[in-house]
Amino acid sequence: MDIHRLTRAPASRRADGARADSALADSAPATGAPAAGARAGGASAVVTVVAVLALVVVAGVAVAALVFHLGGGHWFVVTSSSMGRAAPVGTLVLTQPVAVPDGAVPDRAVPDGASSDGDALQVGDVLSFRPPGAGDAVYTHRVASIGADGVRTAGDTTGTVDPWLLGPSDVVGRAVALLPGVGTLLRALPWLAGGALVIHVVSLRVRAADRRGAFRVLATCLLVSVVTAVQRPFVGADLLSTTVDDGRGWAHVVSTGLAPIRVQAEGGGHVDLVSGAVGSVALSPSGGRADLVAALGPSPLGWAVIALVCCAPLLGVLVVGLPARRPPRHVRVEEAR
Repeated sequence: MDIHRLTRAPASRRADGARADSALADSAPATGAPAAGARAGGASAVVTVVAVLALVVVAGVAVAALVFHLGGGHWFVVTSSSMGRAAPVGTLVLTQPVAVPDGAVPDRAVPDGASSDGDALQVGDVLSFRPPGAGDAVYTHRVASIGADGVRTAGDTTGTVDPWLLGPSDVVGRAVALLPGVGTLLRALPWLAGGALVIHVVSLRVRAADRRGAFRVLATCLLVSVVTAVQRPFVGADLLSTTVDDGRGWAHVVSTGLAPIRVQAEGGGHVDLVSGAVGSVALSPSGGRADLVAALGPSPLGWAVIALVCCAPLLGVLVVGLPARRPPRHVRVEEAR
C-alpha cells in the first residue's frame, strides 16, 4: 500500500478548500461592516456639509463687509456699559456717514458718502465719534442736543451730558445697526479659528478614525472653555454710583455680560438684570464696606440654554456618531475531514 499517495490527496483538497473559503471571505463583507460603514459615511457627510456651509457663510460675510466698507461704513465693538440695553458690552456697532443739520455748525461739512437731504443728524440718534483730545479712541453715545456751536452727546446710563463739544471732523458716523453679542463673537473668532486649525493638524497624526474623532470633540470643547474663561463674556457688572436714601445705602449697577445675572450685596438685597440693564441693590443696614457679587441669574430659560450649549458636543456625538473603526477582515478556513 502506497501510504505517501493516501496522505497527499487530503492535503490538496484542504488547500483547495482554503482558497475557496478565502475568496468567498474576500468577496463578502464582514459581519457589522455595513452598519459601521454607514455610520462613518454619515459622520463624514455631516462634517462635509458643515464645512461647506461655514465657508459659504465666511465668504458671504467677507463680501458684505467689503461692500459696507467701500460705501463709507465702519464697525466697532462696544467695550463699556455707558449705552445700557441699547448697546450692551460686546455689541457690534455698524455706522454710516451722516450730515450735521444746517445751522448746527457754521463751518458744516458733509462727510463723504452722506446725503445732505433728509439724512441729517437728529437728537436721539446713536453716534460714533472721536472726542476732541482723545486721540483715536472712538465713543458711541446718543445725541443729546444739536446747536450752532456743535453736537453734544450723552450715554444712556451716565445720567449726565458729555463734557465735549463735537464738530463735523469729530463725527465718524451714525449707527445704522446695533448687534448685541456679535462683537464678542468676533473678538473670540481669531482664537477659535486658530485653535481649530491646530486641532485639525494635530488630529491628523491620530491614525484610528474613532480616536481621531474623539480627540477633535474633546479638544474643541477644551478650546471653547479656555477662550470663554479668558474673555468672560457671560457674567459681569459695573458699579455706576452709590447713594443714600432714608439712611439706607444703595448701589446702582449695570450688567456687562451676555447672560442674565443676579447681583447680590453681602448682608443686603439683590437685583436680577439682563444684558445692559441698570438696577439698584440695597446695601447692608449695618453700613461699612459692602461686597457685591454677580452670578448667573435664576432664570430657568437661561439655565436651559446654558445646559444645551454645554451638552451640544455630547448630543452631536450621539446623533451623528464618531467615525467607526473599520473591522479587520477575517478568513475562515474549514479543515477538511
